[in-house]
Amino acid sequence: MQRVLPPDLEHDLTRGRKLLADLRGAMERFGATDHDQAALASSIRQLDELFLLVIVGEFNAGKSAFINALAGQSILREGVTPTTARIHLLKYGDTVVEETDANGLTVTTAPVELLRDVSIVDTPGTNAIIREHERLTTDFVPRADLVLFVTSADRPFTETERAFFESIRAWGKKIVIVVNKVDIFATRQELDEVLSFVRSSAQRLFGLDPEIFPVSSRLALRAKRGEPALWTASGFEALEDYITSTLDERGRFQL
Repeated sequence: MQRVLPPDLEHDLTRGRKLLADLRGAMERFGATDHDQAALASSIRQLDELFLLVIVGEFNAGKSAFINALAGQSILREGVTPTTARIHLLKYGDTVVEETDANGLTVTTAPVELLRDVSIVDTPGTNAIIREHERLTTDFVPRADLVLFVTSADRPFTETERAFFESIRAWGKKIVIVVNKVDIFATRQELDEVLSFVRSSAQRLFGLDPEIFPVSSRLALRAKRGEPALWTASGFEALEDYITSTLDERGRFQL
């Protein structure tokens, strides 16, 4: 996936960061209050994490595989058992490094172009997220630009997913449903039946008509790693175009 910001906005972002850094130095010299310095630190942090994607769903929906496919490389561990017990933040860095910060947050950096503009939050499965729910709703959701709800094509919109979907509606954020693992289907009719079920469930239970993207993270990653013939079948192009067009808004950048 390509960069979200075009060169002119990237220039404005760099200039904004420099201005805020200069302002922070001036505030420290002139003895600004802790409250004012904290407000400025928050502004700087928002520029450092200009766009934020929050990925939610059950552990077996393939969230880690989905994020790896977005990145175009295997950054996160994948498996048939839960691999994410805590909130995991992905940011840009020159090398792949995983660390735990002072607040107990797992942070991974990687040299992925997308991560220059977008930070990604990988969450525990819906059955384990309660333990991290407070941090998620206070530290990340208020700053989220987009919430991607990943469900598996072989077990779409399960009971626990529906309950969690209901809870994240209260966050007031734009939610997109990603139906992962669609390469398991032998016919288009099978896929259409699952997509119809997911859409009708969202409409019936929550009164929503969300954007729904059927994808195969497995095929997308293989396509990006040297098998381009699989790209169309992965369904990732439509999703990535949507993410880019949704995030790349000059008005949101200016705010």
